[in-house]
Order: sequence, then C-alpha cells, then structure tokens
Amino acid sequence: MSDNETKAYTTFQAAKICHVTHHSIKNWIRQGLIKASRTPGGHYRILQEDLDSFRENFDMFPRERTPAKKKIMIVDDDPDALAMMEKILSNEGYELIKVSNATEVGLKAAQMTPDLILLDFLMPELDGFQVCRVLRESELTADTPIMAVTCLSKEEEIERIFEAGADDYLAKPFKVEQLLEKTSELLKRGRVAE
Repeated sequence: MSDNETKAYTTFQAAKICHVTHHSIKNWIRQGLIKASRTPGGHYRILQEDLDSFRENFDMFPRERTPAKKKIMIVDDDPDALAMMEKILSNEGYELIKVSNATEVGLKAAQMTPDLILLDFLMPELDGFQVCRVLRESELTADTPIMAVTCLSKEEEIERIFEAGADDYLAKPFKVEQLLEKTSELLKRGRVAE
C-alpha cells in the first residue's frame, strides 16, 4: 500500500481500535454514525479518516483531557473500606470507580481506563495477587499504576505483592494523609517500567 492510499479497516480492526466489539461497530455503521463502504463480498470497510472523525466526535481518543478529573478504581470486598476510601478521595475531586467483586476488576478496568487502581489483596473469590497479575498481562491495564491497600504486613507478603506487579503498598489501617500522599505521587509518576 502506498502512502497516498488511505488505510481501510475491517469492523474487527475498528473494534480493536475503539475497544468495543465488532457488533458495536456494525451497529454504529447501520445507524450512520460511522461512514463505511462495502466490499463485493458484502463486508464493511472503514477508511482511517472516517474512523478518526467518528472517534473525534465521540471522544474515543485515549488522550489526556484537561482539566479532567483523575479516575481511581478502588477494589475492596469490605463495604466499609470502600465507603471510607470513596469519602476521602471524592473530597479531593477524584472520579471513583468502586469494585467490590474481584472477578469484575479486569473488565471494568478495560472499560473505564482508570489512572490508578487501589487494590485490596485479601478478597474471597480471587486474591489480589491473581488480580494484579491479570491486570499486568492485559495490554489495556499493563501500564496502569496499582497500589496494594491491604492488611498483609509481613515482609515476605509485601515482597510477593511487588512481585505480582504492584507499584506501591499501603498497610491497613492507614492514615488519611498517607493515602492521599501515595495516591497523588502515583498519579504524577505513573507506572514505573521494570
């Protein structure tokens, strides 16, 4: 393909770019939201400029919008811990995504793209070690900073937390200032590449 030829995407490629299913792309084409042509075989083809203009209209570019609120996902099966962290962090103006079921973490993180994940490591269905590894393996969350917020406090447990892929650690019970300080630092610093 030469440079002056425009790139055309299949519905599967467009779906990957937009982080949706190809059924969503087909529906948007049918609704007239995305301009597309058909191949002789009846398949849709979407020109790069048409997909770009659709993404621009619906703000689907993964970019920093200023002054956007930073999104923090809190993962904890304890409703009191969730409520307390929500109160502390929402008072600071952060947008919060609360997850009390560890099995939903990967899906919600992929959909909501948080800037930081606060992860309890002691949960019934999946422990934080497994969740952390799953998040690190997904290309959508591989670079999202993760802070372990947990009662685990033995040296070998803390070592395992970092080995699982966490970027920082906060022991429960914590002081409000500690939570805010570490949260702010991780959001500024982002994920430290290995």
